[in-house]
Amino acid sequence: MNGLDRVIHVRGVTKTFGKGDAAVHALKGVDFDARGGELLMIVGPSGCGKTTLLSVIAGTLGFDSGEVEVFGHSLHTMSQKQLTAFRAGHIGFIFQSFNLIPTLSVLENVTVPLLINGVGLKEAEDRARAMLEKVNIGKRGDERPTNLSGGQQQRVAIARALIHEPRLIICDEPTSALDKDTGQRVMELLSSVARGPGRCVIVVTHDNRIFNFADRMTEMDDGRVQRVHENPSKSMAGH
Repeated sequence: MNGLDRVIHVRGVTKTFGKGDAAVHALKGVDFDARGGELLMIVGPSGCGKTTLLSVIAGTLGFDSGEVEVFGHSLHTMSQKQLTAFRAGHIGFIFQSFNLIPTLSVLENVTVPLLINGVGLKEAEDRARAMLEKVNIGKRGDERPTNLSGGQQQRVAIARALIHEPRLIICDEPTSALDKDTGQRVMELLSSVARGPGRCVIVVTHDNRIFNFADRMTEMDDGRVQRVHENPSKSMAGH
């Protein structure tokens, strides 16, 4: 896929929580695009609508009006069952809180997306072991997530997000709980993933330590996209 091909297309999207005097207008006619082969960051103050937009793009949150297309699929025309299947096949999620299952081993956590997609247990475990090696935590597969450091848990979360080879990786504050060096290593990995064929990585963040990894920056405020620009620090930093 050409790196300039548009893989996400959002037009005029609105989302309101609550009614009457208690209504919160989280998205106010948002227009947003993402390209294949890029790492795109969404930045802005708390409460500006970043995570809401991310959830809409991921198909985990409905919206009131507008259009959302992801890899040519119109999310606003899908049933819940279709959306669930679409997410399972095309989207990987990485969260600030890792969202690992504490009662499962590291290896078992990483196999979950494959098992959901109907892969047999033996193949799922083999693929999970290979992915854990790729994120340099292969020796910890039999341990529980609670025995790992924050950086190690985030690597497990990345392995789980990538294991089914999704085309879109969605990251909500993936480095804010990590020290600088660990955060840099995580972003180096995500940056390399974004270069994969037909891939796109979207990162919502307040962490200005990682801004240089973005190909483009989308700035939001008050429920709207205010500005989209190529990241000058990207070329200066050589990432």
